[in-house]
Amino acid sequence: MGNTRKISEGLNLMYVGNIVIIAAALCTLLAMLMPFLVILTSLAIIVGGVVCLVGLVKLRNEHGDYMNALIACVLGIVFNLFSRGDSAFANFMSIASTICTLLEVYFVIRGTNSFLRERGCLMEVAMGDKAWRWQLISAVAGVAAAILAAVMVFVAPGLIIVLVLGSLVVSIAALVFYLSYLKAGAGALS
Repeated sequence: MGNTRKISEGLNLMYVGNIVIIAAALCTLLAMLMPFLVILTSLAIIVGGVVCLVGLVKLRNEHGDYMNALIACVLGIVFNLFSRGDSAFANFMSIASTICTLLEVYFVIRGTNSFLRERGCLMEVAMGDKAWRWQLISAVAGVAAAILAAVMVFVAPGLIIVLVLGSLVVSIAALVFYLSYLKAGAGALS
């Protein structure tokens, strides 16, 4: 059995990092009204990402799945750097980044669930399974919405807005389940 205190601390860092990223992303909406906020929100997103990365680095030696999650996270960052623009290559890199994010979440949940099962925390394990299903649904919905939006841009522009908003709602639900799981898992393993 790994060091559950260290696992709890790493999961908590990931939770805090994700909260910072979400807050910064919400502030991005305000940045449209106040352009100086763009710099602050960009900085906050970077800080949140670094905190999540530090959490994964802290966890990497506790279970093989955490090392896999760290590798997926680093690859996702690299792919995301190349996903800017409207080219086919940029779109491919965006999909690769989404897959890496999905793999990162999968490995974090799988690694954490193994420790939670050892401690008999079956309710938290069920939360992890639900969080994983929602993350998978969110990724599929996001990719499907992007593909349909590209195909239907000239046919039904109003439908694109509905697809994007629907995908956004699903991704927010998935994020809520994942963050709840990280918090519960950190609490159960502390």
